[in-house]
Order: sequence, then structure tokens, then C-alpha cells
Amino acid sequence: MKAIKLFMSVTIIAASFIFYAFTAANINSNETTVPPGGEMNDLWKDYTSWYKVTGDTPNTGDPTGFLDSKHKGIKAIRVIYINEIGKDVNTGTAPYKYPEGTVVVKESYKNQKAFDAKKTPELTIMVKLKAGESPETGDWGFVMGGAGEISSGTSKMGTFCGGCHVFAAGTDYLFINSDFLKNNK
Repeated sequence: MKAIKLFMSVTIIAASFIFYAFTAANINSNETTVPPGGEMNDLWKDYTSWYKVTGDTPNTGDPTGFLDSKHKGIKAIRVIYINEIGKDVNTGTAPYKYPEGTVVVKESYKNQKAFDAKKTPELTIMVKLKAGESPETGDWGFVMGGAGEISSGTSKMGTFCGGCHVFAAGTDYLFINSDFLKNNK
């Protein structure tokens, strides 16, 4: 009987570890998150026509000090877009308070070579929600991939993304805005 209980305990622990590792790997995946043939959400399907926060020079390195391996890490090339709803706030100066409906799309490429080859980027998206909808994340929802669903609050993705973005609470949870980029060239 003790052997069966020990076996069951080890099996449960192993299964929990595998589940955690699989989940963490998918959240931090360096694979393309735009599924081939996947339908882009209507909120951001035309994002490349929006205001390009990073301008003609894509962002690279770790200007915020919070990247580590997130968003493809410090060697990645990132291009950031914001929709018309949030553009004026993003191009303005503090205090930053983005209106509901603001959408930010970040394209991340593994490196300059992938960017130059126009490889399909990893997309991460932030959507400003209704006031009070997700106080844990500053009322932002987060999306991995162009066809992903908006996650917020205490969901796994909301907790994961919000855990870093809370450090940018002073700029309404966005690390990068046009003013920041001008001052950190």
C-alpha cells in the first residue's frame, strides 16, 4: 500500500511539473504566434497601417531593463504600433492615461537577420479595457498572437504579462512611448 501511495505521489508531482513546464514554454515561446491561416482579430487586423511608435528605426536591446527573455530577448528587433485611439496619448507627454479601446501591437523578430528576411514576427498585443474591468493589470488585456484571445485580471496570461507591466504603472502600463524613445536613443 505504501508503494502505491508513493507511486501516486510521484506521478502527480511529475504530471504537475510537466504541465507547468509546458505552460511556461507556451507563454515564453519563441515560435511564431500568428497561426498559419489563422484569422486576425478585427481589433488589430490592420495594425501595420497604424502609427508606428518605434518610427523608422525598430527597437532593439533592452531600453526598459525588464525584457530578459521576454519578447524574444535583448537581441530581438521590435516594431511597435498603436491605433488611432491611443496615438495622441502615446505621442504626448506625461501623465499618460490611455483611453478604452487603445490597442498596441508589438512585432518581435528573433534578430536583425529575421527582421531583414521579413520572417513572420511574434505578435504581442495590449488592449485597453473598460475602467475597472481589470484593476490587477491597469485595465489592460494581453494577447499572444494575432488570433489569440484577450486575457486580463488574474488569468494566467494576465498575471504573467501584468507582472512585468505593473513596473510601468506610471506610464499606464506601457514601457515604450514616443517620449521615452526620444529620451533613450
